[in-house]
Amino acid sequence: MDRGSCFFYALEKMRGAKKHVTCLLAEDGTPLTEPAEMCGRARAFYASVFSPDLTDPSACRVLWEELPMVGASDRDRLELHLTVAEFSEALRQKPTNKSPGMDGLTVEFYRVFWDVLSPDLVTVWAESLQSGVLPLSCRRAVLALLPKKGDLHDLQNWHPISLLSTDYKIIAKAISLRLGSVLADVIHPDQTYTIPDRSIFDNLFMALDLLELGHRDGLSFTLLSLDEEKAFDRVDHGYLLSTLRAFGFGPQFVGFLRVLYTSAE
Repeated sequence: MDRGSCFFYALEKMRGAKKHVTCLLAEDGTPLTEPAEMCGRARAFYASVFSPDLTDPSACRVLWEELPMVGASDRDRLELHLTVAEFSEALRQKPTNKSPGMDGLTVEFYRVFWDVLSPDLVTVWAESLQSGVLPLSCRRAVLALLPKKGDLHDLQNWHPISLLSTDYKIIAKAISLRLGSVLADVIHPDQTYTIPDRSIFDNLFMALDLLELGHRDGLSFTLLSLDEEKAFDRVDHGYLLSTLRAFGFGPQFVGFLRVLYTSAE
């Protein structure tokens, strides 16, 4: 083996060693080094992290009172079946050079063979709506762990990323685009992040203006920043679907989301 090959082989070997977890801390801080023990700890930890928080029905009813409603024409439009054109736009907006799901098929692959694959995707989605569940290949994800700061023996310091199949992501993106067309009508103007035609910088500038106003006029106030661990993963799907209905979304569109979340692995 020449010098260059030896160098790159050693470099790759070193990188590979960093990816292997040889010890995890139990809940009480005890080091675990046996593979079976580490797998059990990881399984229990992520089962807890990804379990939805309980919801209070009475609190939900209060939150759902007097919500803005989706207009009748928008509601009817959202109830229509997803089209090839919507799937095509979703694929166009998906970023490239991303890790694929379990089937190994990338966004680039779908773009090259879209004329062949798009009719099948429409058929699969229609059959999934009928059965109430996506095919197993769409529902499975590869869970990858990315290191954060701190002791990497503690699972709290790893960031889990779910690598979903591209067909699932195309369907989810198409639904997201359709939902995005009405978000500004039902979400309060103070919510700027992820809302089309709004910018999160508006809230940043508002915070700066408040600080300047308080300093100028001698006002006392508090800024509270909340960061809930795995907030999106802990949302109860039943609460999510009920909230959509409270906003006036129709049964067909709510069914789109139900199918996406049913029996996900």
